[in-house]
Amino acid sequence: MSAAPPARPEGAVSVDLTGLSAAALATKTLHAAAQGHAASGLPVIDAAVHPRPRPGELHRYMPKVWQQRRLPAGERYYYPNPLGDYLKDAHVADGPPGSDAALTARHLFEECGVAQAVLAPLTLGLLPDLDLLAVICSATNEWLADTWLGPHNAHGRFKGTIRVAPNHPEAAVAEIERWAGHPGFVQIGVPMQSMQLYGSRVFHPVWEAAAHHGLPVFIHADAETGVELAPTTAGYLRHFLGFAAYQPMTFISHLASFMVGGVLDRLPRLRLVFGDGGFDMCAPFIWRLDKDYRPMRGDMPWMMRLPSDYIAQHVRFIAHRLEGPEDPAILNEWLAISDAAETLLFGSNYPAWNMLHPHAAFAGAAPALRRRILVDNAAALYGLAAAPAEETVS
Repeated sequence: MSAAPPARPEGAVSVDLTGLSAAALATKTLHAAAQGHAASGLPVIDAAVHPRPRPGELHRYMPKVWQQRRLPAGERYYYPNPLGDYLKDAHVADGPPGSDAALTARHLFEECGVAQAVLAPLTLGLLPDLDLLAVICSATNEWLADTWLGPHNAHGRFKGTIRVAPNHPEAAVAEIERWAGHPGFVQIGVPMQSMQLYGSRVFHPVWEAAAHHGLPVFIHADAETGVELAPTTAGYLRHFLGFAAYQPMTFISHLASFMVGGVLDRLPRLRLVFGDGGFDMCAPFIWRLDKDYRPMRGDMPWMMRLPSDYIAQHVRFIAHRLEGPEDPAILNEWLAISDAAETLLFGSNYPAWNMLHPHAAFAGAAPALRRRILVDNAAALYGLAAAPAEETVS
């Protein structure tokens, strides 16, 4: 006789999600993301927008020998959000969310008051076949240049990201050299997922090419990958909530590796942009590194400065919807402690479910500080023209 199922906790509600489409699962709308806040009146620069190709579209930009290869779907399958991964408004009939350039432009420029958007497509992060991954990155760059930075960019408000596979340094450097002179590309993109920390010497040629061309390196969690390390040092978390909360720690590990590995001393022009959380974890982590740096100094003779001294010159974070206090009484103090005026950029993460709407972003912050986060820091990093402070973007 089989054992009876465990009793459901008192008050628990059973929710049957079986058979529902992704659009039906999505609960967050663009309107809800604004949280009732009015437009900021600032010429916002959105530093994290994620366009996606329609089914089969990427294959057209791949050499014929690769066109028959099946590609992963591009969704995160280890820890999918049980309530949908995308905004309800972003779903379209003929492609995945983020595949309609006109809809994206309307949402960002007309409804959210964004003046310029930096496009960062995702590229399946860690495929075991490095040659295929390099081809995917190359095809992604051609697709982006030919579409979103081409006919879809008549307004001139989209900027792009050169996607590379850093674990294939030769192909990555070639891709950087190929696109660095294109006026539409303003940074290099690599996945957060990696089998080695990014301060490791195997990656040095990629960072050298980025620094040589003055292009920031944008590090963001990728979508479906062929291989995946456990999200914590002690193994796998059980639920999406734990994964979402812990994931930014990987960015902090990469940052420490860049510092103690001597990369930032060797490459003074290198700029790093951590694009998917971690800003709220940075300050206490750097305080700890500073404390331990002095007695450990002899172990890292190439590290010439305190860890905190590298941040302003080399490191930027994209603001994340799930980070920081919303209470205006403590928001400004938290931003000051974290040096947000120098290191934080606005990014919506559109079309993801956790989109940070520019109307709601840091609405309680001091006006000058809010402008630095929503406009000036990204303009300085990417060399973009920012409208005067008094100009209002409709």
